[in-house]
Amino acid sequence: MITLNVNGKKRPVDAAPDTPLLWILRDNLGFTSVKYTCGISECGMCTVLIDGEARRSCIVY
Repeated sequence: MITLNVNGKKRPVDAAPDTPLLWILRDNLGFTSVKYTCGISECGMCTVLIDGEARRSCIVY
């Protein structure tokens, strides 16, 4: 189990290590505002800020 800091709150997550951040945010934590579209980091719909840097969550593991 890992703990993610999302929007200032620490949230425990139990997910496989090869699960993309996109699916952890949507399926495990219920953040459906993070959208899945292309799955290959081309469209930018899944962009989130990680330590102040914009990243495509579909390719962050």
